[in-house]
Amino acid sequence: MALKKLFVSIVITIPLVLSACSLTGPSIIAPTDSNPAASTAAFQTEVAGIVFGTQAAQTALGGAVAQTLAAIVTNTPEFTPTPSLTPMPSLTYTPTISLTPNYPRVSVSVETNCRSGPGTVYDKLGVLRVGETAEVVGRDSGSGNWIIRLPSNPAIICWLWRNYATVVGETTAVPVFTIPPTPTQKFTSTPEASFSVSYVDVTACAPAYAFHFQVNNTGKVTWESIRIVITDTTASSTTTHTLDSFRSYEGCALEINQLNLDPGEGGHVANINPGQLNYDPTGHQFTAVVTVCSQDGLAGTCLSKTINFKP
Repeated sequence: MALKKLFVSIVITIPLVLSACSLTGPSIIAPTDSNPAASTAAFQTEVAGIVFGTQAAQTALGGAVAQTLAAIVTNTPEFTPTPSLTPMPSLTYTPTISLTPNYPRVSVSVETNCRSGPGTVYDKLGVLRVGETAEVVGRDSGSGNWIIRLPSNPAIICWLWRNYATVVGETTAVPVFTIPPTPTQKFTSTPEASFSVSYVDVTACAPAYAFHFQVNNTGKVTWESIRIVITDTTASSTTTHTLDSFRSYEGCALEINQLNLDPGEGGHVANINPGQLNYDPTGHQFTAVVTVCSQDGLAGTCLSKTINFKP
């Protein structure tokens, strides 16, 4: 860089000196490739004479200046600036801390259903089993339920009946949940129920008389109880046989006792103990109303049929 500054100063000074002295400067011969040494020496002498004006000055200073100029002209290096590096800032990882709420927990002494609301009308979503614990996330002050997170599927929030539940932990801050609307009642079609009945004959265990009837279950509902109301239209009398099984007698002996009639099943039934007659019914006109039910005690689904017969 210093060499470049010196060269520039000399180049600027030469025309100023020539102008001040009103001189016409000699032509400067640049070094040639044919005789580099001689050309360089002549160049140095001319430059020194122009700048310093005297032979002594030329001798003393001309050589050094001329060498510098020659070095600048013939071998000026190119300088490439070195870029400065800016250090990258170091990154420090700051972990995110999530605080888990300290919910109370509930367990049960009896396996308890967990539903979409407080009551059996709501859908069953799961079960809390004995030995399991669940997070209590809510409560209902009116229906006696805890709202929990189901252990088998924590994404499900459901209502647990308090009757068998024990809660461990503070529940004061647990929010009160609003009872959801009652779901629309789902009705399922009743299976087809039907039967057939026919008169068979008279059986006797003197002095008692009774009738045999053939009852067949022709539907899809199991029959558990039966009632037979016998009306003697000739004698204007009525007897009633009611039982939670389908029992038949042959004379005084029990012939068969069927606890129920499954779909497709049939059997004999006799209106005896109770319901028998205390006279010989031969020749009288009778009406029998036979009723069968799907539960004991003539409960559940019931159907009746009426037949007329003459023994």
